[in-house]
Amino acid sequence: MARIRNDKLSGILANVIFSNRFGKPYIKSRPSKVKNPKTPSQQKQRSKFRDANAFVSRNLHQLIRPYWNPEARCQQLSGQNLFCKINIHAFDENGNPDFDILKPVSGDLGGFENLNVDFLDNNIIEIRWTNNARDHKTNENNCLKIFGLDAQNYAHDLNCNSKRKDEFCKIQSEMSVFFLFFWNENLKIASEHRWVREKNSEGGNLSLIL
Repeated sequence: MARIRNDKLSGILANVIFSNRFGKPYIKSRPSKVKNPKTPSQQKQRSKFRDANAFVSRNLHQLIRPYWNPEARCQQLSGQNLFCKINIHAFDENGNPDFDILKPVSGDLGGFENLNVDFLDNNIIEIRWTNNARDHKTNENNCLKIFGLDAQNYAHDLNCNSKRKDEFCKIQSEMSVFFLFFWNENLKIASEHRWVREKNSEGGNLSLIL
């Protein structure tokens, strides 16, 4: 049944579907028959989609809305849909993320140069990089964002106040897996992310940057 709310028509009328997205009306034909294939490959694909959606649900407020929604609007998508589109193959059969594939943010802001991460005593982490500001978008006032990822795949903002021009950040965290990126607050654009994992060795703790 179709309904009119706030002067907008939505719903189903006969074989026509009415909808609205980002303030624009859309009309499409209703399919006569919906196929539901249950092949092994299709079920595997659906499982991956569920895993990506589960990650979105856990991180909707911390990550998806503030950092994915602005990028998604340019493509007339929601942040959730864009994340799942890009990351549907980034989870294994147990729902664990593959850090070589998973993209926690999306954007074309300039990334890191000469990144170095040191894990010190008392959960102190020191991060260094080279200021590679070059234009109004990739500028020296881009904010450094650091998120730790816990065992349940919840992202936690580690509240770093450094900017690209500072070339240094020092935080304290018990987490051993985190990702970082630069963020242009005015343009709402993220840089390419970098995953960092703590790796134990006989000589102490090392950082593994992906």
